[in-house]
Amino acid sequence: MNYYIVGKLLTTHGLKGELKLQVETDFDRFKEDSRLYIGHKGEYIEVFVKYAKDYQNGLLIVFKDLEDINLVEHFKGDYLYISEEDQGEAPEGMNYIHDIIGKKVYNQNGELKGTCVDMQEGSNSYMMIVSDNKKTYKIPFIRGVFINKVDDEGIHMNEIEGLF
Repeated sequence: MNYYIVGKLLTTHGLKGELKLQVETDFDRFKEDSRLYIGHKGEYIEVFVKYAKDYQNGLLIVFKDLEDINLVEHFKGDYLYISEEDQGEAPEGMNYIHDIIGKKVYNQNGELKGTCVDMQEGSNSYMMIVSDNKKTYKIPFIRGVFINKVDDEGIHMNEIEGLF
C-alpha cells in the first residue's frame, strides 16, 4: 500500500495528547474519525482523529485513544500519512502531486517540452519542475494561465517566451 504525507507532528501541547501539526496538504484530511497513519520507526501506526483545530500556522490534533501526553510525546518529529486507499479522488479541477510527477509536459502546439520531475511549493503557487534531460525549468503551476489541463496524456500548458 502507498502512503502520502499530509503533515508533520512538531511537538506536544498541553497534557491531553494534543500535538502541533504542520499541515502538508491542500486537502482537509483532519476531520473527526478520519483514518491516518503516523510514520514511526519504520512502521505506519493507524490512528483516528478525535479532533483538530486551528492553532498558529497549523493545527492542534488529538487522536482517539491517545489522549495523554505520555502516549504521544514519542511521535514528535514524525510524519502523518494518508493511505492511497483513503485519499479518494482529487476534487474536480485539482490533482494530487504524486499524480503529476512523471507526466510529460506539452506546450499549446503539442510539442514535448520535458517531464515533470518534481513539484515545489512557492510563495504564491506550486512550481512544476520540468526536465528535458539537458536543463531543468521551474514553471508556475497556475491553471488558466500556464496550465491548460492535466489528463492521462500529460500536462498541457501555455508556453510563453522565456519559460524554456
